[in-house]
Amino acid sequence: MSEVNNLSIEDANERVGFWTRLGAYCIDIVIVMVTGVLLGVFVGDHLAPILFGEQMAQFDVLYSQLGSQFSDIMIRTFEIISGTSITGLTLFILEGAMGQSYGKLMLKIKNTNVDGSPASAQTLWLRSFLKYGASLVSLIGSVLGLIFITTLASLWSLVIFVGFFLVFMDNRQTIHDMIAKTVVSRI
Repeated sequence: MSEVNNLSIEDANERVGFWTRLGAYCIDIVIVMVTGVLLGVFVGDHLAPILFGEQMAQFDVLYSQLGSQFSDIMIRTFEIISGTSITGLTLFILEGAMGQSYGKLMLKIKNTNVDGSPASAQTLWLRSFLKYGASLVSLIGSVLGLIFITTLASLWSLVIFVGFFLVFMDNRQTIHDMIAKTVVSRI
């Protein structure tokens, strides 16, 4: 009987490779960018001072000699970055809470345990933090104006980026999957 159960778990554990995962990521990026720009356009004037008030003041002083048009462009840029930062956080939350991002939902794939069984909340949050934590740390470093924190986040991002290519190995796991003991499976 246990062999039958193991077979059904293995059959259900169709691990997803690079191209499907890249497709899900591209969908995520498009959704985050579009909704982030819209959020930035409509409420960025409220978000940007909260997230980047100090940096905006520094840019305003620094670039005021170049004219108000350039300053306006920089303010709009901060507003859009604020919107995309907020919508980018949704990826972290979705994958941590549900094991799926927008793209994964659309492509019917999900983060699971290595054996294909549903991953625990703790495992999903760990995987999500490993994958998106560098972005969160970078945002915190930017808000606080601490360059060394953003530098550490950049190094973390580099490790995760290189680790994405581990998905070409037979086990189809990225570095954050290996650490969290997860895979991306079809549902």
